[in-house]
Amino acid sequence: MAIVIRNNIQEITLQLLQFVHLATKKSASCGVILAPCKNMNPKTLEQAKLLMSNNDASLSVQFFYDDPNQVLCAVLDNGTMGNTHYASLVLKDFLQDQHLLQGQLIVSSFPESGNPTKSTIEKFMLQAIRSKGKEGNIHFFTGANAAASVLIVDTDDIIREFIKTRLELKGYRVHEAKDGQEAYHVFVRELPGLVITELNLPIIDGYQLIRKIQATNSYEGEVIVLTDKQLTENMSRAYESGAADYVTKPLSISELEWKIKRLTKNN
Repeated sequence: MAIVIRNNIQEITLQLLQFVHLATKKSASCGVILAPCKNMNPKTLEQAKLLMSNNDASLSVQFFYDDPNQVLCAVLDNGTMGNTHYASLVLKDFLQDQHLLQGQLIVSSFPESGNPTKSTIEKFMLQAIRSKGKEGNIHFFTGANAAASVLIVDTDDIIREFIKTRLELKGYRVHEAKDGQEAYHVFVRELPGLVITELNLPIIDGYQLIRKIQATNSYEGEVIVLTDKQLTENMSRAYESGAADYVTKPLSISELEWKIKRLTKNN
């Protein structure tokens, strides 16, 4: 049964933690979706629950709503990160159609993304609350709130989104930029542990971006070039600029993930 509850952050954290513990006792995994929403009521919750249940009969879905913080919580028995992500796409469409969504959908799976401790669940909840007012995208949360942070720089929206989704599923915190100038601003603000950049970038090209990153005092991260430039001279120039590795397009996501894992492990 879907219910409406009223709690502060600490209380809603304990409430969600209880749901997660009960779900993981019944099955090997538990998926959770948090979504900032307005004007939720029991009828709307039941509609969302019915929609998600009909979409995947293998998932048992429990909904509850934190009215003071205006956060909708969905707990999915047997929810892996993969099928919870798919379920979040269905929920996102429903909430947007009803004009209820107020921020980002934050997705996680336990114990796949870490142990569901009180501290972990509270960080999870705060990430959802702080996303209010942002565009209604889907983001992933892990117990450590990402094994490492990564900045993806590419003019191609599809490539950025594809890499972002794959990395977030593996626990990385991902930032994006579509040109060299925006990338450098994001880099200075976030200081990601790894930068993946195309060389063909407007305003500031990839070579200039790499040099600016490497000139940053005390920065210990790495840069991977992901580009359609396949000539030896381009590769040599990238390495001379300070790149740690070089991957050519068309993209092999397995190769890229292996190089990312190797570099972040070394760091």
